[in-house]
Amino acid sequence: MKFRIYILFFILFSALPSCTEKETSEFTDTPIVESYLRPGDFLNLQITRQIPFSSGIQYSADDIENLTINVTHNNIVSTLTSLGNGKYIDSSLVVKEGEIYYLSFKYNLKAVTAFTEIPSKPVKFKESDVSISVTRMDSTSVPVAGGMGSMPEPLSLTWDNTDASYYIVVIENMETVLDPIRDFGSETPPANIFRKAPTSSSGLQLRPQEFQYFGKHRIILYHVLPDYASLYSENSTSSQNLTNPSTSIVNGYGIFTGLNADTLYLNVLEN
Repeated sequence: MKFRIYILFFILFSALPSCTEKETSEFTDTPIVESYLRPGDFLNLQITRQIPFSSGIQYSADDIENLTINVTHNNIVSTLTSLGNGKYIDSSLVVKEGEIYYLSFKYNLKAVTAFTEIPSKPVKFKESDVSISVTRMDSTSVPVAGGMGSMPEPLSLTWDNTDASYYIVVIENMETVLDPIRDFGSETPPANIFRKAPTSSSGLQLRPQEFQYFGKHRIILYHVLPDYASLYSENSTSSQNLTNPSTSIVNGYGIFTGLNADTLYLNVLEN
């Protein structure tokens, strides 16, 4: 089953193309690579430039739209096709679980390289229930005498993780029209998607109060690599971390990583 890469929405990688170095006259035009490889997808990636705070910066003569980007897989070298806006793809190369992919291209007179492996699909992904009940909290709600009553039990998610690898859970409301659980008033309504921090355990719990909307939800469990988990942690505290010590990229910033997923479904009902 194929899934959209919802993980891009919440992981703060939207900050990657706008990453900046400290203001300095010694700015180096270093490319930013962004690629999340999933089984069943064509191999694709995006290259962007840094946006420095400093003025008078001189970029290299490299054309982001016309780089010669090669990917080596099973000793076969493929050259990616430019789609414009720094996006590249090889529509003949389908990503497969367990395979290793090597990236290489020239930028600013340097050889930029990276590699990644596609992790296995999550095993025995289970949920403790297919629905949970949550009390609506808006101007029409009627308080229960003596308080709000007992708190609903959290939803337990479990999976096999014998090697203590990293996983991340993404929860997305699938309804066309969103039905808020509480009255947001003048606040900007939250997105229909949220995520849990990466974990190396074999399960976690979702509390009913974490959900913002009623309706059908998709719970996606991603099996991710250590570089993804580390970059998540780094960008959770600062968007200025450009050294990327946990990634395989040489002479570049960003991320070139593989991931794999399985999906369950949950109905959030009004109590």
